Amino acid sequence: MKRIVFFLLLQCPFWLTAQSTSGEITYRETIQMKIEMPDADEKLKKMIPPSQSVTKVLIFNADAALYKEAGPAGEGDINISNEEDGNTFQFVIQRPKNVLYTDLNKLSTINEREFFGRDFLISGKARECEWKMTGEKKMIGEYECHKAVLQDTSEQIVAWFTPQIPVQIGPSSYGMLPGLILEVDVDNGTRTIMVTKLDLKPVPSIEKPSKGKKVTEEEFKTIEAEKMKEMGVEMGGSGKGIRMIITNDQRN
Repeated sequence: MKRIVFFLLLQCPFWLTAQSTSGEITYRETIQMKIEMPDADEKLKKMIPPSQSVTKVLIFNADAALYKEAGPAGEGDINISNEEDGNTFQFVIQRPKNVLYTDLNKLSTINEREFFGRDFLISGKARECEWKMTGEKKMIGEYECHKAVLQDTSEQIVAWFTPQIPVQIGPSSYGMLPGLILEVDVDNGTRTIMVTKLDLKPVPSIEKPSKGKKVTEEEFKTIEAEKMKEMGVEMGGSGKGIRMIITNDQRN
């Protein structure tokens, strides 16, 4: 226990401890959606589901980790059509491609992301996580898991990890705990990531993402801001019509 506390206090990067374990871990990721439609009637609002879920997989070995979509094409997409009084309304929500590769030796990441029909390769640093151990435990399947809360963040993030699988990684950009993270909760269920399958097997190599324009994190933030400003102008900046808010981790 003293050794674990020592690592946490020093914020030791989770990839510094040599590990021999590798495998593929499947998760179910669900995002609660808040959709504001001021001019729509209640019937249409009720047609839109409150959440969006997809299957993702974490592939890892001693050198790298890759977190990506693993379900069938179009999984989680929402497509609603409604015809009334001769008018047809179509409402579509699609999740863009989002793959996060982490080099566990160089402490770096490559995020392959689609943004308004364009592909980007966003280079950056692996996320630093400073966790607080709560002492709480629960069973997830056959694994005893410990609860940790992420400090110094604008979000309330809770993770459940198991020391029975001694790798200090997890889904998305979460890691730096003394065991594999099997479950993540962001802002009391706004976003949840839950393990559905564990396959601890040899993974000889992991391919880096390679499709898209190479940019830094700061460059991509500028591109995002400019596009959002452009969209506001195109829609008249009135604030009316349909406004959709999907809460998600912007890194992955």
